[in-house]
Amino acid sequence: MSPAAGRPVLAAAAHTVGSVARARTCKVLFCTRHFPWSANFTRDIFAQDSSVEVMQCDATEVATHIGAAHVAVPFMARLDDATLAHARHLKLIIQYGVGVEGIDIPSATRRGIWVSNIKSSGTGNAVSCAEHIIHLTLSLLRNTRGMQQSISDRLIGTPLGQTLFGKRVLVVGLGNITAELLPRLAPFGAHVVVVRSREPGRGGLAPLPPDVEPLVAEYGAGRKELLRLLPTADIVVLACTQSAETKGLVDKAFLHACKRGVFIVNVARGGLLDYDAVSDGLAKGCIGGLGLDVAWEEPLEPDDPLWSDPRVIATPHVAGVTEVSYRNMATILAEEVRRVQQGLPPTIQVNQPTVLNGVREDAE
Repeated sequence: MSPAAGRPVLAAAAHTVGSVARARTCKVLFCTRHFPWSANFTRDIFAQDSSVEVMQCDATEVATHIGAAHVAVPFMARLDDATLAHARHLKLIIQYGVGVEGIDIPSATRRGIWVSNIKSSGTGNAVSCAEHIIHLTLSLLRNTRGMQQSISDRLIGTPLGQTLFGKRVLVVGLGNITAELLPRLAPFGAHVVVVRSREPGRGGLAPLPPDVEPLVAEYGAGRKELLRLLPTADIVVLACTQSAETKGLVDKAFLHACKRGVFIVNVARGGLLDYDAVSDGLAKGCIGGLGLDVAWEEPLEPDDPLWSDPRVIATPHVAGVTEVSYRNMATILAEEVRRVQQGLPPTIQVNQPTVLNGVREDAE
């Protein structure tokens, strides 16, 4: 996908990235051995190009390997100041997706390292996540784990399921995933409420986008509105970013406001849920079902008692992991690697370093 195909170019830089042209190879470090298709598809693109080397390491080994990298793809690895201190050749940190909360952006900026990401719109990522929300929601409503138990017990005609038709779905967040989710909920006959996680600005509540407005029965923003609307919801979907304001969003007060037996689906970030509050909510029957694609700690601990609860359906952080989205994002990543090789800044610029890393050209 080219910038002309929908990738916004933010504030044009007055300088360029230190070129790696004199280096033998441009080394791209994937800071994880999970999400294997990201590195596999990127390798496919550069299979006939000896000027790019795709590397991988465990998240715990990033400090050891980042010193050789020109481009780092963090995924869930934390690129803090201590880690970035080893990144003497690094020109670009680019997330294989949207979230950059694990990157010390001020440190990267001071060290002359660009930070970028890949937006979920136009890549298939938001579509994939929206489809996965539907999957988790239907799995909870139709009691997929109960079905599996019935098969084991040689029972037929049970469990009794519920329909999405007529349910009131409260979606927290109004980003690209929500924009793709709303038209997919409409054919099921669900009534949708949207609450922005951020408090309204000085100008009040921003209007809904015109293509979304007809699909939304009620709309609000901020914690107060969220707590007001929660008692009306049969299903709550978390599709917002995690920040200092939203970490632990689903806490005791949140669950106290919910309708008893509410279903909660989270494909965003595990930290949006307070673990103790959710465990207590399940134990007391406040939560009727929990569909999670993300967790407090990942990979999931298989012996965590939460996963043995038959009302919990968990998937291993795969909401956005489809062939369409991962091939498209690999193509975008490859374009950004080419920009680094050409001495150009990234298309999407999360920060604006003024003195660039690698004043000394790489002499490997």
